[in-house]
Amino acid sequence: MATISFDLVSPENLIFNDEAGMIIVPGKDGDFGVLPGHSKVMSSLRPGRVMVYGEDKNLLKAFFVSGGFAEVNPEKCIILAESVNEINTLEKSVIEKEIQDLDSEENDIAKEQLSIARAKLNALESNFYEKI
Repeated sequence: MATISFDLVSPENLIFNDEAGMIIVPGKDGDFGVLPGHSKVMSSLRPGRVMVYGEDKNLLKAFFVSGGFAEVNPEKCIILAESVNEINTLEKSVIEKEIQDLDSEENDIAKEQLSIARAKLNALESNFYEKI
C-alpha cells in the first residue's frame, strides 16, 4: 500500500509530519477520508477528530481540531488548525467543567467556546473510525 505525506499545523508549531496510509478529516460538510492519490480538495474544518492511520490501517494518532482548513492533493494532506489537542491528552472531567462554566454565559465568544467544548466531549466519547 502507498502512503501520503501528512502535516498537521497549529498556529504555534508543526504538530505532526509523517507518512500515513489514510487520514480522516472533519470537513465542514462531514468527515472525509484521504488516501494516497486523492484528488485535489480544499475544505474548511469543523471541530472534530483527525484520525491518522498507518499503511497497515492501524490507528497511529488521533487529534482534536477546533477548526481550520485542509488542503489535499494526490501526494500530500496539510491541515492548518486553529488549535490542536491529542485526543489522549483530553480529560473528560475538565471538559465537563468547562461546559458547565460556559453554559450560563450569553455572549458569542462563550457560545463558540461551548460548541467547541461539546465537540471535544463528543470526540472523546466517540469510537467511530477506531478500527477500519
